[in-house]
Amino acid sequence: MTVRCPICEGKTETSISKDGYSYRRCISCGMLFVNDHPPIEVIQGHYAEAYFEASAANCGEVRLGYPSYREAQESLKASFARKLDLVRSLVKRGRLLDVGAAYGTFLSLASKDFECFGLDVSAYAARVARDEFGLDVRQGSIEQTTPFADEFFDVVVMWDVIEHLVDPIAALREVRRILKPGGNLAISTDDVANWLVRLLGRQWWGLAAPLHLHHFSKQGMTIALQRAGGFEEVAFVPDKREYRLGEIISHLGVSFKSGWLTNIGKRFETSFLGRRVITVSRPEQFIAIACRKGRETS
Repeated sequence: MTVRCPICEGKTETSISKDGYSYRRCISCGMLFVNDHPPIEVIQGHYAEAYFEASAANCGEVRLGYPSYREAQESLKASFARKLDLVRSLVKRGRLLDVGAAYGTFLSLASKDFECFGLDVSAYAARVARDEFGLDVRQGSIEQTTPFADEFFDVVVMWDVIEHLVDPIAALREVRRILKPGGNLAISTDDVANWLVRLLGRQWWGLAAPLHLHHFSKQGMTIALQRAGGFEEVAFVPDKREYRLGEIISHLGVSFKSGWLTNIGKRFETSFLGRRVITVSRPEQFIAIACRKGRETS
């Protein structure tokens, strides 16, 4: 049976296998996606407390997710501050939705300028955001109908989310529904066509099934926004991230399936040097910016 690309519907070919999952690559748009992934209910079940605070229960084990999302707040805030500057250059004020808001770190920064809302598939993360940080973060999936009215938001952001989704096109169509005409959408994700991804091959840290399911090229992202309908003016900007030194070692350990390296990274994260935050240029990532059609003209 011919397997078509879920984004452009082009022909695909077998690419690689890792951790029991097979990947296919689109010959036309370059998309890399997991073939025969688990049902959406199973995938969403992975985003429980252990995904965000794995070190407390699984110290020393190689796993997907965060050693501790709480302990990563300093580096996350630095990265999100950079992204917030980008959002402010597009929209000065109004209603903002953060899809995949987790504990609401980005929303906490953005609340000075925007009326903020969050959405996260994790009931645990949404509860932490509400109960501990007083943020309006709701549990739910952007791939399904959300509780928001049509044309409600001035800007929607999806930071490192779209690669997790089972149906990215359905998600983008829902974003289109709740975004005002002339409103902006910002998406950060990996660029699977980048030289670094191709160089690393199976050792690329982005290959994290069943959590990461769809890996986009810029061409694939443009096509996805076109298929969702109602988006125009697609532009791409480079991405940078802030990381703690210990966090980088932990990520490398997970990527290379090295338990001892992961354990060293976790221990190093608690040291003075390991907590130091540095800025890292990420050539294999981009931020896509799109505008919903129907911008009002004066």
